[in-house]
Amino acid sequence: MKILGFSAPVLLKCIALIAVLVVFACPLFGKRKDDVVIMKNGDTFTGEIKGLQHGELIFKSDYMKDSVHLDWAQVQTLQSKDIYIVGLSNGERLTGMINKPATPRDRTKNVRVVAEESTVEVKPLEVIAIEQREGSFWNQLTGSINYGFSFASGSNSTNSSLGADAAFDTAKNSVQLATSSQFDSQANSKNTNRLTFDSRYGRSLTNKWIAAGLFGLLKSNQQDLKLRSTYGGGFGRRLLRTDKTSLIAIAGAAYSHESYVPQPGAEPVRDNAESLIGITFSTFRFKTLNLNSRTLLFPSLSDPGRQRLSSQSNLRIELARNFYWNFQLYENYDTRPPVNAAKNDLGVTTSVGWTF
Repeated sequence: MKILGFSAPVLLKCIALIAVLVVFACPLFGKRKDDVVIMKNGDTFTGEIKGLQHGELIFKSDYMKDSVHLDWAQVQTLQSKDIYIVGLSNGERLTGMINKPATPRDRTKNVRVVAEESTVEVKPLEVIAIEQREGSFWNQLTGSINYGFSFASGSNSTNSSLGADAAFDTAKNSVQLATSSQFDSQANSKNTNRLTFDSRYGRSLTNKWIAAGLFGLLKSNQQDLKLRSTYGGGFGRRLLRTDKTSLIAIAGAAYSHESYVPQPGAEPVRDNAESLIGITFSTFRFKTLNLNSRTLLFPSLSDPGRQRLSSQSNLRIELARNFYWNFQLYENYDTRPPVNAAKNDLGVTTSVGWTF
């Protein structure tokens, strides 16, 4: 069965594609190794600045087995001749060389972002993210892959879940892809499976406003849903942005095409025009805990009174460098399904994963 050219095997290929991107996103472009960081206590490091996130400057030297995480607030001097994408707390993203001189002209604004046309000086606490601007598409990718499995001998049941995501960011644009699959098997019971694919695009219009687009696929045996494809677009506004927390509200319109398991007296294929309201939230706490949540509400325009809710939250706890434990809570709710099916598809998965 195909809907708009997509089928269940295609969804599995989406999972495989992102997994391949993750596995083969290896370094293809050499960065300079002469960045210098001097801490306030006098410690000096020479090597490569990997980035800044959650208030920690990630740094790697040739003599280090693993990257070190340095407290950004304790950095006294920073010198680099590489080009970076620098994110500020006001939502602005700058591209240029970054340095923090030992004797700045203005001691309050002592971080400089040197671009081709101008130099911007900001306070250290205004710098909440530093990303390498890579020379290849593959090096610019970030993402993760995770897998979970459970078995219960009493009920002879098994559960398997696989997820992957990848992101590509530039100074103005961002693309995010995510996919997941879940298979449940139990003796003397029908096997169930759930497949998802989500893609999002964002472009910064101003420091606060974003143009956004989304495309998603969902297959859910729980809701007798063979396949739902959703296309949407709108505008988002950054409500909160710090080095550890982000909150964005989104509003727009969407179109969905649904195919359900055929039932007597019910139309298995539906097209819907919908409005779109959503919110995304992420926060980083306690050096190892990362929470990401997205909730989207789709009030129907072509079927007044019907509303769909799509929500997903991920709690990640770092186990070791680049390895984590993942707890995911997801829900898809439909106030008025067009067929006699469950309104709610709620679930929890646990897995271990690897990030890059």
